[in-house]
Amino acid sequence: MMGVAGRIQNIRAKKNAVGDPAAPMATDTASEWAFPAIRGVQAGGEYYSIMVRLRDISRPFAPVDAKLPPELRAQRVLSRTRVPKIADYITSNPTSYTLPALVGAVDGLPRFEPGHEKSHMGTLYIPRDMTVAVLDGQHRRAAVAMALSQEYVRKRRGSLGDESICVTLFVDAGLEKAQQRFADLNRFAVRPNNSLGLLYDHRDELAKLTRAVVRDVFLFHQLTDGEKTSVSGGSNKLFALASIHAATRALLAGFSGSFETARQIAVEFWTELTRVMPDWHEVGLGKIRASALRDRCVHAHAVVLEALGRVGNALLRERREDWKSVLTKLGTLDWSRAHRRWEGRAVVNSRVLKNAASVILTANLIKHHLGLELAIDERRYEPAQVGKDDRPGDEALRAVPGATAA
Repeated sequence: MMGVAGRIQNIRAKKNAVGDPAAPMATDTASEWAFPAIRGVQAGGEYYSIMVRLRDISRPFAPVDAKLPPELRAQRVLSRTRVPKIADYITSNPTSYTLPALVGAVDGLPRFEPGHEKSHMGTLYIPRDMTVAVLDGQHRRAAVAMALSQEYVRKRRGSLGDESICVTLFVDAGLEKAQQRFADLNRFAVRPNNSLGLLYDHRDELAKLTRAVVRDVFLFHQLTDGEKTSVSGGSNKLFALASIHAATRALLAGFSGSFETARQIAVEFWTELTRVMPDWHEVGLGKIRASALRDRCVHAHAVVLEALGRVGNALLRERREDWKSVLTKLGTLDWSRAHRRWEGRAVVNSRVLKNAASVILTANLIKHHLGLELAIDERRYEPAQVGKDDRPGDEALRAVPGATAA
């Protein structure tokens, strides 16, 4: 039987073989790139998973030639705004960043040398004159290069270039096959919705604050959908987590205090608000369905919730001492979708609308009802003085670029 020392030596050998950062990578030659690789079979053809040092990520992969027409490329053109964001993400989270595997295609036959006979693990040699196209992950590739080029990163994280990324590499013959593979890779891609992203994001302070609000405000905890960007027609939840997030962002706009102070302000405001919304409590008690309230009233929709966040921001600034008593006036506001005051604000042609313009116009009406002055930037959305007529008409929306009915 193998002794303890032998077992330890065997474990160390395996660790080095499968990716210990201290383990040596494969050695390049004058005519070939060399990468540690695992060989597999998919769709009847060989493909490889190779490990590439971050400092080497730019070398074997051909950059996208933006001058070529789309039909002569197998990738999309780089977005210059995305690359710095990803680079900043890498450098801001040096001990917790996550980079998914790249997917590439090589336009020739690389040479695979197994570690031992019939092994699927070994070294992949790619001739330097072969083209390797990145089919998925070109922004990550460019971002890594940008991160490594930044002087402060080199000083702070000298080992970043020694870290690695996995590349799934297919052997493709010709442009047409590479283009088809690019199309297939993106055929079923679905970005996680905003609510789910907020639920799982532990870095963003506002996301953490939103989760705290939902946890600590009883009615929100009871009636918030944590997975969907917007609640479906038949859902018995009132709001999506993404809507609470947008409304809380509006509530705390310009706030510069601590996280705990912000949490206390948000929880106190939203708790007080729920107390003057008896219809919401009716849903919470199961006396009416959320879907029925959505059909009948505007205050069961995200546009009004975010507008209330804007109103709350002004209320806490202007009426710091008596904001709770002012808030009770919401109990006298008619939230019916059929009321003409909402047309051209939260409602257009009998449909509830949510965009930047509709949120501001809805907040304007609520502020007027509470006796709050409109800010200068809010007044420009109004075609006439609010109060003479509670409905500005569709011309108010047409005056704002990008305002369209949903």
